[in-house]
Amino acid sequence: MREIGRVTEIDGKSAIVRVDKKDECSKCGMCLFPKNANYVDFPAENSLKAKVNDLVEIETDKDAKLLGAILVFLIPLILIGLSALLTYLFKISELWTLIFSVIFIILWYTILAVIDKRLKNKSGFCPRIVSILNTDIQGEKENE
Repeated sequence: MREIGRVTEIDGKSAIVRVDKKDECSKCGMCLFPKNANYVDFPAENSLKAKVNDLVEIETDKDAKLLGAILVFLIPLILIGLSALLTYLFKISELWTLIFSVIFIILWYTILAVIDKRLKNKSGFCPRIVSILNTDIQGEKENE
């Protein structure tokens, strides 16, 4: 996935890139955009040494997107199915299906938060700047 955004902040070897919300995003609701936000800020690897206010293109690896979809969507569905199977095998009420499902989902998203912190620092899982589309010439003149 490639997106175009503007660098708003530099933090060591990474940059914070602000990506504007597109019209298609208002219909979906599956991404990071808060409901009334017009943009989202992504941390991105800054190997090209982009500067603040540079317009850049960021990319996320396909493998990282697939892994993210599996971790966020598929595994919780499997856990809900597992809770239904457990309640069926042990012949207990459907209320326990709900209780087990909620417990499994809470535990999974807690584990997922730990996984997310570890993957953020690994190459390939963090978006990276792949090209600088233009530099902030006016900002450079003001700094001189």
